[in-house]
Amino acid sequence: MAFIFYGGIMKQLVLLFMLFATAKAQVYPSWFLNQDQIRCKTKIVTVMRSPTFYRDSAVSLALRVGCDLLAKYTNVKISGGQAFWTTEAGAHSMGAHYEENYDSSLAEYYQKKLTVLDYYFDKQKLIVLAGDTSICIIDDKVKEKISMTKIKQPKWVEDLPEDKQYFYGVGSSEEYYYEPSSWERAEHNALMSLARTAHSSVQSMQKKNVIESQDVFNEDVDVTLQNIEIAARWRDVKKKVFYVLARVKH
Repeated sequence: MAFIFYGGIMKQLVLLFMLFATAKAQVYPSWFLNQDQIRCKTKIVTVMRSPTFYRDSAVSLALRVGCDLLAKYTNVKISGGQAFWTTEAGAHSMGAHYEENYDSSLAEYYQKKLTVLDYYFDKQKLIVLAGDTSICIIDDKVKEKISMTKIKQPKWVEDLPEDKQYFYGVGSSEEYYYEPSSWERAEHNALMSLARTAHSSVQSMQKKNVIESQDVFNEDVDVTLQNIEIAARWRDVKKKVFYVLARVKH
C-alpha cells in the first residue's frame, strides 16, 4: 500500500515538473517576439538549441551564426520556383527548388562590428540578440519576459500589414521535436514568401475535360532582396504552429 501511495506521489511530481517545463518553454523576451521595437538598424536574432554545458561558448557560436544570417539578409538573390497542380479537390504542391546566393564574407565584417546585447535560454532553446552597441538601445521594457499564453493571435498572421514602404511575407512551421528547428523553418518560409511577394511570375496551362478541371502552373522567382528585417514572431501553442513576419523596403 505504501509503495502504491509513493508511486502516485512520484507521478504527480513528474507531471507538475513537465507542466512547469512546458510553461517555461513558452516564455520569450519581448525583443524576440517584437523585433521591430528594437531601436537599432543593424541587429540580428539567432535561435539555437539550449547549451548542455558551456553557455558562453554556445552564445559565441550563436553570434557567429547570426552574423552569417545577417550577411544573407543584407543582400541575397533568390531564384527558383515551385510547381502546383490544382483540381476541384484543391491545390497540391509538385515540389519546389530555390537557391540563395549572397556574399558570405560579410559575416566576418559583422563579427567585428556586432556584440551580444542580450540572450535568453531555457531547456528548449537559446535565443541571442546581437547588434552594434554604439547605436543600439536595449532597455528593460524590451528585455521583459512574455508568456505566449498571454498573447492573442496577431492580425498579421492572416492579413499582411498595409504599408506603402514595405513588402511583407509571413512564414509558418509545424512544431518539431527541437523548438529552434520550428523557428528556423518559419523564418525561412517567411523569406520565401517575401521573395514571392516582391517579384513572381506565374505561368499556367489549363487542361479541361468533361470529368474534371485541372490547372498546372509554375511559380517562378528571381529577385534580389536587400536589408531584410524580421518584424515579429508568434507561436500558436494550441495548434502547435510557429509564425514569423518578415519585411523589406520597396
